Order: sequence, then C-alpha cells, then structure tokens
Amino acid sequence: MNKNEQNSVLAMKEEDILAKLLGEYTIPTKTFEIKRLGIRIDLKGLTDKELKALKKECMMKPKKVNGRWEEKVNGDDYDAAIIAASTTNFDWNNSKLVEKYQVGDGKKVVLKRLLPGERSFLVTKALELSGYNDDIEEVDEDDIKNSSVGEE
Repeated sequence: MNKNEQNSVLAMKEEDILAKLLGEYTIPTKTFEIKRLGIRIDLKGLTDKELKALKKECMMKPKKVNGRWEEKVNGDDYDAAIIAASTTNFDWNNSKLVEKYQVGDGKKVVLKRLLPGERSFLVTKALELSGYNDDIEEVDEDDIKNSSVGEE
C-alpha cells in the first residue's frame, strides 16, 4: 500500500466505512502452480462456516486422557479438506481421481498426490485468502494526526 492509499484509509469517515462494509463482497481467489506436477490450482478463500464444517468433519474419535474425553483434529485430513474445498478449477472428488488412487474421497487424493510441502503451501495460501494474513495493520496515532493535517 503506497502512502496516498494509507492516508486515504486513515482519513475514512463513518459513511465511507459503512459504504465499504455494505458494498459487494467478493471472495478472494488466486492461482498457484505445482511445477512438479505441471498443474495450476485455483484457490478461493473459505468462510468461517466452511472452515468450521471442515474441522468438524476431520475430528478424530474422542479418547479418554487422564479421566477426560479429548477430541482432536486430524491435521493431515483437515489440511487436505481445506485444499479440496478451496480448489475451484477442478474437483478433487472426481470419480476418475478417486478410482485411480483407490480412495474414498478427494481428501485422500490430495494426501496421495501432493507432497507434504505442497500441501502446506496450498493450505497456507487458502487460509491467507480466507483472511488469515497480514493485510490488517495497526494504525499509528501519529499517522492519523499527520494524515488529517490540511484536510477539510
């Protein structure tokens, strides 16, 4: 973000903020290439509701630990589920893929076909597109004061 963009964000009035919040909402998307496979994968951001559903789907059976029942997420399945759900240019659950790798669903195809580092990269990017990134910045009070000088 350049200095002019920063100043305009800092100088936003309530009406401007409301207009942005009430405006069109577009889910971010981005294309990534897996060079080893020679394919491009289009990913989209996921909503909180989608991420919660994926997490619930990837819970392991509860185990009793020190007299308490504990539930844990299967991390590999959860990562694969995020990749499968955020991919937009093809379906990991495609019957040809599922049959070829003799698995039950697209999550297992992701686990069989992508290397751990590739999965980690794609999950990180999908979560960034879902808002888990550093696009949110702390605003310094001095910046606010300096940006409003000479305005109005």
